[in-house]
Amino acid sequence: MKTKNLLTLALAISGAFFATAVSAQSTTSPDTVCAGRTGAPYYVHATAGSSYHWIVPNGTIASGTNTDSITVDWSATPGTDTIEVVETNAHGCVGDTEKLAVYRMPLPTATLAGVTDSVCHNYGTTFTVALTGIGPWNFSYSDGTTTTPVSNVTSSPYTISTGNLTTTTTYTLTAISNKFGCVGTTSGSGTNKVVVNPKPATSAIYHN
Repeated sequence: MKTKNLLTLALAISGAFFATAVSAQSTTSPDTVCAGRTGAPYYVHATAGSSYHWIVPNGTIASGTNTDSITVDWSATPGTDTIEVVETNAHGCVGDTEKLAVYRMPLPTATLAGVTDSVCHNYGTTFTVALTGIGPWNFSYSDGTTTTPVSNVTSSPYTISTGNLTTTTTYTLTAISNKFGCVGTTSGSGTNKVVVNPKPATSAIYHN
């Protein structure tokens, strides 16, 4: 009987440890979020009767003030800040401050030099897209007729080949984002123009 009681106690302790382990905080610190993100959710496990005081530097608590679950509108400026929350239970007892560092990632940008190139009829050229922020990046560009997506770009600048052209074509960047879902803007002029010069119209061969 004594052995059985010891086994029961050991299982109870083991179960309590396991329950604590699986309910531990799952968010790593620092956390990451796109600069300027709105409605970003943060929460702690709720305790009945408790209230929660949150401190969010460089962010505005959009909803959930004094509750276990809030949403935050973050500053558009990149940087790192620390969210803090203090719980006060139904007896008025104050708990330890819980903290989570949050890195506001810079939004990606894509830039074309805005140059005008010149090629002969049925020739092509290349142009580069300068990318900033945190990659890998996804962007798209248009030749005025077709929009072409480019995915999982890991280095900057990225070179695009126009292929052989028969008419003057203007290329425009249309979108830029990264793998974290941060959506940025194109910067600079955002366009490159390729002027296609006509080939000469040689006459027939004559013999006098």
